[in-house]
Amino acid sequence: MSILFLTVFVDLVGFGIILPLLPFYADRFGASGTQIGVLVLSYSAAQFLLAPVWGRLSDRFGRRPILIVGLLGSAVSYLVFAYAGSITALLLSRIMAGVGGANIPVAQAYIADITPPEKRAGGMGLIGAAFGLGFIFGPAIGGILAPIAPEAPGLAAAALCFTNAILALFFLPESLSPEERAGRVDPAISFRDRPSRFQEARAIFQNPEFVKILGVSFLFTAAFSAIHPVFPLFAAERFGLDERGVGWLFAFMGTVSALMQGGVVRVLVPRVGEAGLVRLASIPFVLGLGGVGLAPSIPWLLVALFLLSVGFGGTLPSLVSLLSRSSSAAFQGGSLGVGQSVSALARIGGPLMGGAAWDLFGGPGPFLTGALVALAAALWGLSLPSRRGGGGESAGGREPLEPVGPAGPPLSSPS
Repeated sequence: MSILFLTVFVDLVGFGIILPLLPFYADRFGASGTQIGVLVLSYSAAQFLLAPVWGRLSDRFGRRPILIVGLLGSAVSYLVFAYAGSITALLLSRIMAGVGGANIPVAQAYIADITPPEKRAGGMGLIGAAFGLGFIFGPAIGGILAPIAPEAPGLAAAALCFTNAILALFFLPESLSPEERAGRVDPAISFRDRPSRFQEARAIFQNPEFVKILGVSFLFTAAFSAIHPVFPLFAAERFGLDERGVGWLFAFMGTVSALMQGGVVRVLVPRVGEAGLVRLASIPFVLGLGGVGLAPSIPWLLVALFLLSVGFGGTLPSLVSLLSRSSSAAFQGGSLGVGQSVSALARIGGPLMGGAAWDLFGGPGPFLTGALVALAAALWGLSLPSRRGGGGESAGGREPLEPVGPAGPPLSSPS
């Protein structure tokens, strides 16, 4: 678990190091605002496309090698960023970073492999805490290193990823035995006759419970990500905050979210279940988003950001755990990869929605729009299945979803 935590933490530290600096690097090459927007979106777009691929490959070849390849790919992407001499090179580096960072669902699938269902939300919360901490330390490291040398932040991010790949190589055991991998992809079936990615996706999306959880997760993620491109503008316009002040606010949100996902979720899930926690956390989520847009002063803003961070920190790991428990053991990596792709799609659509609301309605617009989307997610979340512990579920903590072969019938049944 510590290596998995480091894997996600390092990936998000690297992302946090680069993201605040990316507009300045692009501006040196005369990039327009649209081009900078494409640079930012390219990371999530690459994750959207590659996350299911990494997840499916991890079902076939194991989690450990895919995690290591992703870390090495991220290291190379940051080297390209460090020495980028054009907008094209910057774009290439962000696409490569998105490809490497698309292995997050593999880390989630690893946790699903090694944790019982009743403890899975806590394990997913550890991954969420790594996200929050990465967003705290990443921008701080980038701000310290950038004045030293333009290439220093990229080199630091590359060194972190490479070091973590070495740690994973020597200290991370494989979570899937050869027999388990054979159960996910039957070696008696020829490669030509195995289900294609599209056939596997069709089987995954035939699970109505999985689709419902996926939809709720998409709406919550889109609502939260809608504030990212406009929050600095809003804070400067309403409260006169500069880049340093906004950075402290992001650090505050990351700290609260990390504490929520890394600690409070572990305590609450055994008592109320994942679906119950989603319902509870959706209340501060909606109130926090709306409160940010209506905050008349910085103290009120801090209260609203606290509520928003608590809400997001409670919904995210619970929904990932529900996705894991509702999907087949045969498609665990692929299912979580689909979940990560949908999250990436929400992180593309959310900022576009927030930007449009800013242009149409002004300062409070993106936050009130996001609150409405989060409210829709909360209402849909009332229909999520309630589960506590492992009782009543199939072996492995979820109902099996049969792999569909080329002709339609099941290829094999997971044990």
